[in-house]
Amino acid sequence: MLVSAGQSSLLRAQEQASEEEGHEYDNAVAVFLGGVTHLGSDGDPNESGFGIGLEYARLVTSRFSVGLLGEYAATDHERDFIAALPLYVHLTERLLVLAAPGFEFASEAGGQAGGTSFLMRFGTIYEIVVDKWVFAPQANADVGSGHWALVYGISFGIEF
Repeated sequence: MLVSAGQSSLLRAQEQASEEEGHEYDNAVAVFLGGVTHLGSDGDPNESGFGIGLEYARLVTSRFSVGLLGEYAATDHERDFIAALPLYVHLTERLLVLAAPGFEFASEAGGQAGGTSFLMRFGTIYEIVVDKWVFAPQANADVGSGHWALVYGISFGIEF
């Protein structure tokens, strides 16, 4: 019973902190649509394509969120699937930065396996919130296995 009372007071405190910070919802799910540009070792773009993905985020405190993301990116020569666990830092009510360790599962455009490698994503997001709907332009840099890519686009989501 003491544990139950402690949990309910903790939940009330978290809800109250969320309301005071202007956060009505603690969860969000979104669809990402954008582009990807793979950069060569000299920093020059060597191929571009499109990306589509799903994102989930859970507000942990007024300043931090954690989440899951899955993304498919395709260029002329490569098909990638990315799975990562982002940590979001809320710099302001609408401006976020993220760091997301994850994995890239790559294959050649002809269907040949390209391998799996560790990936680290760093990015910035600006959220535009209308009621419970979120529109979030973002720019990210993916670093992994000796190469890096720019990923840019917009997420369309809903908070709940």
